[in-house]
Amino acid sequence: MKPEEPKRERPLKEGKITRLAQQKRKPERVSVFVNGDFAFGVHMDLVLEHGLYKGLDLDVPTQLEIIAADRTRAANEVALTYLSYKARTEQEVRRKLARKDFDDTVADRTVARLHELGYLDDAAYAHSYVEGRFRNRGYGPQRLRRDLQKRGVAARHIDAALEAMLEEDDVLDAARGHAEKRWPRLAREPDPYKRRQKLTNYLRRRGFAYETIRRVVEEIAQQDEESGNL
Repeated sequence: MKPEEPKRERPLKEGKITRLAQQKRKPERVSVFVNGDFAFGVHMDLVLEHGLYKGLDLDVPTQLEIIAADRTRAANEVALTYLSYKARTEQEVRRKLARKDFDDTVADRTVARLHELGYLDDAAYAHSYVEGRFRNRGYGPQRLRRDLQKRGVAARHIDAALEAMLEEDDVLDAARGHAEKRWPRLAREPDPYKRRQKLTNYLRRRGFAYETIRRVVEEIAQQDEESGNL
């Protein structure tokens, strides 16, 4: 795909490189002058990669190619830094690049490279996220699904992760654990129906399905009734 010319004060012109100057504020970058005028800035690695030197003839398509390569290199650095803190989804990386003013073409190339290197894998991310949030925070399936959807994970990856990582008994046990901790805190509510409703709403916010909530609320209310506390 032929790169588009980015917005600039002066249009690119064919000619000879008349000067290569290291930038003072960003010493890793080099200013390229064509026919005596500044043409574009580029990372010094690309100067070597493209064999740029004073006196070299550069046509406009070649200049555009170098500029596009420089933008992709910059996008790769931004993405890799972003990923160095923790795992991210493809959509999160794309949003980060968009905030940094990288266009879709550059983002596509960057994301493709990250997939190739194994740094982006939404399926693996979904499995890890489900396992971690369920084991450590006890989030229910619906909460996990919403969270992954917000991160741009495809439905097929979410479904596969939930099916593989969450057993029905484990989900019930997690809901019971939340209910057992929450129920005593609702003791000030004198109305049994309202107390159950508050517990139901709490479990719903934690991400549990209706049938799981109904079963757990009935169980804990029954236990409380049998013990004479309700």
